[in-house]
Amino acid sequence: MSSYDEKLRGTVLMVTACAFFCVMASLVKLVAHVDAFKIGLWRFVIGMVILGLAAFFGGIQLKFHNWKLLFVRGLFGGAGIVMEYFAIVNLGISKTMVLIATYPIFAYIFEILLLKEKPSVRATIIIMWALGGIYLVIEGKNGGAGIFASFGFYEMLAVGVAVMSGIVVVTIRKLHETDSSYAIYFSQCAIGFWIAVVPSSAGTGPACFADGLILVLIGITAAAGQLLMTQSYKYLPVRVGSTLAILEPLFCFVAGVAIFGEPVSGKSILGTLLIIGSCAAMVLYGSPVHLLRNVLKKTSVN
Repeated sequence: MSSYDEKLRGTVLMVTACAFFCVMASLVKLVAHVDAFKIGLWRFVIGMVILGLAAFFGGIQLKFHNWKLLFVRGLFGGAGIVMEYFAIVNLGISKTMVLIATYPIFAYIFEILLLKEKPSVRATIIIMWALGGIYLVIEGKNGGAGIFASFGFYEMLAVGVAVMSGIVVVTIRKLHETDSSYAIYFSQCAIGFWIAVVPSSAGTGPACFADGLILVLIGITAAAGQLLMTQSYKYLPVRVGSTLAILEPLFCFVAGVAIFGEPVSGKSILGTLLIIGSCAAMVLYGSPVHLLRNVLKKTSVN
């Protein structure tokens, strides 16, 4: 398979994964009365069942090699999912997914703080755009004025998921050197199960058959999206895959406003555009003209 074909396959996989994740988030919103730990537990169990049955009947092979990185992927990924569900239930789809989309920005900040990387003027400007976007998205919550009145517990959860997502993406890319997409996803389900199983016993469960069906669909769409996303990073560099993944919050923003009637204002739209644009710029890290030249050059070569 040529380099161009690999990029095309990875792009299709990532865009499809974003669509599945949007459907999953919408389903979570439909069962907002169910405890988030219990929603996460159903997702993890169904994921393990799907992979376990596929392995049992010979459809896939579940072999684990890099146990340390698989644990890291499972720990941050599993905890992040439960936190994401809490945020969706309490903040809505659009705001939660837009805030989570800031993970490239926080990954770069950690590089500066922990790895002593020298910040560039361009990156600093991009970070300021993103922070301004966060302010506009959450400003005025519950009638509050200013960032401190607006930035509550669930906003912090969403940003925490963004930080974890940056770690997960890099871990997945590294794990592809030793482990399959199935093993990588199974690690998330297995460790996430133990994160959610105890606290979920005290939470509110599904109230009717329809709730149970939705929880099953959450597990199925999550498994499909996760496997497609994980597989896409086999063909795409992290920066390219992360840029395409920005489609997920865009899909969710539209779904939250159009389907669930989540409140939207000029400030929140501008903030969303600032966040998504700054994250794309941070991942690609180049001027639009320079990026366009690179794309055209690579297309012509391949």
